[in-house]
Amino acid sequence: MKRIFAIALALGLSTAANAGLISQSFTGDFDDNDARYYISFDVTKDNTNVELITWSYAGGVNFAGTTIEDGGFDPQLFLFNSASSQLESDDDGSSVASASSNNSYDAIISRTLNIGSYTAVLTQFNSDYQSGDLFQGIWSNSGRSDFSGRTANYAFDISGEDLANVKGLGFNVTADVSVPEPTSIALLGAALFGLAGRRKFKK
Repeated sequence: MKRIFAIALALGLSTAANAGLISQSFTGDFDDNDARYYISFDVTKDNTNVELITWSYAGGVNFAGTTIEDGGFDPQLFLFNSASSQLESDDDGSSVASASSNNSYDAIISRTLNIGSYTAVLTQFNSDYQSGDLFQGIWSNSGRSDFSGRTANYAFDISGEDLANVKGLGFNVTADVSVPEPTSIALLGAALFGLAGRRKFKK
């Protein structure tokens, strides 16, 4: 029993120390050229550094440790606050070059954010937000057909020290199962800690 208690305590302490760090990966396929992938998240502390990055075009290794193949479509990223005001967008900010085209067309947004709720949107290049609700409002057509001869694969990462409630919300996408957040592991540690303590108390 003491050993179970010690393991649970160690797990609880180690996960609590890293509970604020979130690195989450989202992968899947767009069902059509004008599909979008939404990621909602909360920032729990002012002056939090948040990084959003795609691996769709050139490929690479995402935060989950998965190797993404080169050859995906040309993506772009948008970042909105809770009032649906666009804070930033990026098209070709990544310096990672595609082996098949020698172009660097992946997107990256690295920004300091304050406490609040945010939405990031991944789309194919040239599908821009125009007006209205982020989900049902007006977005321009990408003007592409068959992803310009590349695949429909998307790969997207988000990371930050003080993030919570990170959720992927697809729109015309086929999503893979996302990687569990580190906070989920912290909750498991807390549950084991509580269970071990309860059993000791009953004894």
